Amino acid sequence: MFPDAVINVKKFALGPGEGGKIQLRINGPDLATLRAMAATVKQIMYADTGTRAVRTEWGEQVKLIQPVLAEDRARQLGFDRPTIARAIQSNFSGTTTGLYREGIELIPIIARAPDPERLTLEDLGDMQVTSPVSGEKVPMLQLVNGLETQIENARISRYHRRSMIKIHCDARTELPSVVMGRIKPKIEQALGVDLELYQGKTVASDKWTAATIPIKYDDIIPLKDKPGYFIAWSGEMEDSADATAKLADNIPIYFGMMILAVIFLFNAFRQPAIIWLTVPLSLIGVTAGLLMFRQPFGFMALLGLMSLSGMLIKNAIVLIDQIDLEIREGKDRLQAVIDSGVSRMRPVSMAALTTILGMIPLLQDDFFIAMAVTIMFGLGFATVLTLVVVPVLYATFFKIPYDKNTA
Repeated sequence: MFPDAVINVKKFALGPGEGGKIQLRINGPDLATLRAMAATVKQIMYADTGTRAVRTEWGEQVKLIQPVLAEDRARQLGFDRPTIARAIQSNFSGTTTGLYREGIELIPIIARAPDPERLTLEDLGDMQVTSPVSGEKVPMLQLVNGLETQIENARISRYHRRSMIKIHCDARTELPSVVMGRIKPKIEQALGVDLELYQGKTVASDKWTAATIPIKYDDIIPLKDKPGYFIAWSGEMEDSADATAKLADNIPIYFGMMILAVIFLFNAFRQPAIIWLTVPLSLIGVTAGLLMFRQPFGFMALLGLMSLSGMLIKNAIVLIDQIDLEIREGKDRLQAVIDSGVSRMRPVSMAALTTILGMIPLLQDDFFIAMAVTIMFGLGFATVLTLVVVPVLYATFFKIPYDKNTA
C-alpha cells in the first residue's frame, strides 16, 4: 500500500534512538544539487552488503497540482489569487469556523466539503467559488486554464541556517564503525572532498562566502569542486564523540579528587601509588571482553571503565590497609604481606563476584551491554591480578627483602 516507505526493523533500545547509526549531512545552497549528491551517497551505501535501511530525511519528492490561473477572466469576475487560494484551501483542507470546549480542551471546528467532493482532480474543476463582485457561484474551470503537475520536496531541513539533507543507514550484523570505515572513503572520494583543506584543518578566509562560513572546521568537510557545499559525518559516532568530549572536561577534576582522597586516607604517597598502578590492569580484561562480545569502546564503555576504577581502588585499599595493620601489630613485614593477601582473598573475590553476577542481566540490553562487559571482565581480570600484583608492588616499594624461611 505504501511503495515509497522504507521499512527498518530493529530491537528496542534505551537511550538516543533517532535516525540511523551512520549518518551523513550535506549542506549547500541548491536543493537539486543536494538531492543529486544524496543519490550518489545512497548508491554507495546500497552497494555495501553490510548496510541496511538506507534513506534520506527529505524522502521522495511528491507531486503537486498547480492550477494555472486565467488572469483576464478572473479579473473580470472579480477574483484575485488570494481569493482563489482561500477558496481551494477551504474546500479541500477546511477553515476553522469555531471552537468546541470539552473540559479544559478547545477542539477546533473545521468546515470543508464532503468527502465525495474533494477526492479527485475533477472535483477541483467542478468546485463552485463565490464571486466577491456579483455574489454568484462560478465554477473553478472558468477561472483556470488547466492544472499542472509539478514535483517538489515535501520536506526541507536546515543546519546552521543552511539547506541540509541527511542520509541515514544502519549496519546489518557488523559494528557501525566497521561499516563506516568501508564506506566513508568511497563516499568522500565520490563527492570530491578537498583533502588539502580537510586534513590540514586550516581554511583560508577567501575560501568561504558570507553564507557558508562553517561553525566549526573540525566537523565540516569542504568539497573541492563545489564551493559552498560541505559534508559532515554524524550519527552514533558524533553522539559518542560529543558525550565523551563533555565527559573528558570533568574527568581530571574528579580523578584528582579521588587521588587526594586516597592520599589523605593513608597520609602517605607510596600506598596511593601502589593502588593507582593496579587500575590499568583492568584494561586487560576490558579489551578481552569487548573483543569477545564484539562491542565498541564507546560512551557507555567509558562510563563502565570509570566505575570500574573505583571498584579496583576499593579492593586495593582493603588489601593494603590489612598489610599496614599487621605490620603495625609487630608481624614480620614479608609474612604480613603474604598473610594479608591470603586473608583478604575471600572478601575481595566475593565482592567482585557479586558485582559480576549483578551485571549479567544487562548483557541482553543493547544500550548497557558495553558497560556491563567492561565492568564484568575488567573487574574479574583485575581482581585476580590485584591479589598478586599489589603484594609484589608493596614489597618492591617498601624494599621488603625475600626470606626463604618466611616464604
